[in-house]
Amino acid sequence: MYRYEPLWFRQLRMFLALPDYPGAKLTLKRVANCYRNRWEMRHLSTELKSYPLKLTVEPINTCNLSCPACFTGDGQTSRPRTAMPMDFYQRLLDEAGDYLWQIEFCNWGEPLLNKQIATMIRAATDRGIGTLVSTNFSFPFDERRAEDLVRSGLTVFLVSIDGAQQESYEQYRVGGNLETVFANCRKIRDAKRRLGFRTPYVVWFFHVFAHNVYDVAPARTMARELDMELLVEKGWVVGEDWDQNRVFKFADPVKVKPFPCLFLWNQTVVNSDGGVSPCCGTFYREDDMGTIALEPTANGASTLREVWNGERFRHAREMYRSRGAPPAEDHVCYNCPATVVWHQWQQYVARGGDPEAFETDITPNDSFNYFWQRRPPGAAPPRRRLTIGTR
Repeated sequence: MYRYEPLWFRQLRMFLALPDYPGAKLTLKRVANCYRNRWEMRHLSTELKSYPLKLTVEPINTCNLSCPACFTGDGQTSRPRTAMPMDFYQRLLDEAGDYLWQIEFCNWGEPLLNKQIATMIRAATDRGIGTLVSTNFSFPFDERRAEDLVRSGLTVFLVSIDGAQQESYEQYRVGGNLETVFANCRKIRDAKRRLGFRTPYVVWFFHVFAHNVYDVAPARTMARELDMELLVEKGWVVGEDWDQNRVFKFADPVKVKPFPCLFLWNQTVVNSDGGVSPCCGTFYREDDMGTIALEPTANGASTLREVWNGERFRHAREMYRSRGAPPAEDHVCYNCPATVVWHQWQQYVARGGDPEAFETDITPNDSFNYFWQRRPPGAAPPRRRLTIGTR
């Protein structure tokens, strides 16, 4: 039976609920920081005393594939091609590790190309932080590395497999080999069985496009054989949404919801060169909020907190209080769909509209295209404009 729940009660319940980050150990510091972070986000604080709950770390910014809707796959360059130094990563853990609930090891590169990835994961596991790796897994990978990855304590292992047959899979994962991916997944499955580990939870991450939508059903059967959970999400494409008429039903949100950007309060991205991005949608170094020096004595901020509360982060958070006129500098957050939708919602509520009845025409695919089309001053244009399904 449906029971009416007042808005204030629902908001309180959501505020008190602990984050659902598998593998995270509950500690007083972690919980206290979580509630302080939520309080600051609810009040749209511009300078934060809390640390982010989630950190996206870029172990290495190179990749072996040429996926057409990826800046790295498109051949774009912005930062030196490099792996994150272990001593720099250790500094991040020493500063923020007691407050983090999860570290996601992936941004615009293939994380398993970093030979020290298992050591990085182990260091996070030892601090009680949940860990997640997202990989294309289409490269040579042996049983020893599979065991190292399992022993590292990795919590969640996402494998991006966008098809159940080579012909459909390779239309997006350009240069990938499906049999190699499946063979590697079996190595992880067998290593878990051999070692008696329940983790990592291995997930087949299936991005659905027009060319592979009928592969979802056979993928479910194949995932069970590989001891994988199938996670299906609608794929974003350059240009118009491939399923504008919503012929196919997905669990993904159809429109962007008005909500303060999580990346400005709740989580952040640190690249392999020490650059701190405003979110996972941005690629170019010119859009960074600041840089943490790879060496403590080098130029740049010495801590994550310095950047977290630096001018560009504070400016972006201020936009959620009052968007105002465009900034003098080209700030990536000003025209971001998340900022625009929040501003539209504020105007709607100010006119007397029901806060929960607000709707916008902006879709998640539009959000992807904002970042894809954006080029800060000095950045090169895309090298090609591939349409998904063509080669």
